[in-house]
Amino acid sequence: MEPLILLRGVREVAALANPEEPARAPRSAFDAERERSPEHADLPAARRITEQLKMPWREVLAVAHAPEAAQNKLLGVKARSAPVNWLTRDGVRSALRVAALRRGVDSLTLAEYRAERNAMLAADRARWLHGGALRLPTDEQVIAVADSWEAALRLAGLAPGSPRPRTVQQVALTRVAVIERFHEHYGKRPSRPELEAFARGNGLPMKAERNRKWSEIVAEWERQRRDRGLPPARVAARPPGRPSPKRPRTRTSHYGRNVGAARAGEHRVMGKWTHGKCAAAVARYLAQLPVGARSTERGYTDWAATQPRGTVPTMSTIQEHGGWEAVRREANEQCSASKGLRSDSTN
Repeated sequence: MEPLILLRGVREVAALANPEEPARAPRSAFDAERERSPEHADLPAARRITEQLKMPWREVLAVAHAPEAAQNKLLGVKARSAPVNWLTRDGVRSALRVAALRRGVDSLTLAEYRAERNAMLAADRARWLHGGALRLPTDEQVIAVADSWEAALRLAGLAPGSPRPRTVQQVALTRVAVIERFHEHYGKRPSRPELEAFARGNGLPMKAERNRKWSEIVAEWERQRRDRGLPPARVAARPPGRPSPKRPRTRTSHYGRNVGAARAGEHRVMGKWTHGKCAAAVARYLAQLPVGARSTERGYTDWAATQPRGTVPTMSTIQEHGGWEAVRREANEQCSASKGLRSDSTN
């Protein structure tokens, strides 16, 4: 079981075992609660968890109750400082070479190594009666030993990872530039969803700019208009075909039509991947998730590494087609639509 999934289970069971102070749940109470909980039947006993994570139970509880964003870093620090005899440079070299050999490649990404490691450990557990004997370092431990993933690849004699070339090399437009293009066609200032629909519908390569607030982007666009001596932009209430008062939310489908906003050489061509095809691939990922499991960027990346190369888009490609949240929303809609079709066909 992956460390982050393991820690999530520890946090949930510890809250049941000791509601007042879950970060101090005794091992005996934890094990008793784990055995009573059908939802955590796959979770190992406390002793096995400490053996897998190579840290005392109190530290396991401390890391499990840390913010999820900090857990990877904490695990890396523990892996770097823990006295694990088998975790050596030779062990890291062998693990990466075997993983690359099994995949038939001369280089590995982090996600590809995680996927291959999971497959090898699963096969080993099936072969041994008492949980398997194979030890393979996690990606965090590999980095802790080698100092970086690139250094680990060099240590194993593998080619350094490099981004795959795009079919078309082009510079993405800033959101301010796309807002101006939107205004040229509709005479109004768009909302964020309207702008994203406009960019997708017209094939405009637009930067994600995830580190900037929408209000900052709009303010910059308005400032540029003032500098050019242009009047303030109008904010239209609703597009044509406005919804009834019972449905006050603005529709964005109208702005997703192709109105020829892209100029010569600007059409967004990212190999064979479109926004819809990215969503279809993410829908495949969602369909294979166990009931109740969360869909995450890392989860998708790990799943994609198990698929033949080129058959699903990378996370960087998904980010270029509206970002993970936007593509996942459309993928969820596709899943819901397909379930509806299956339901209709059975009636």
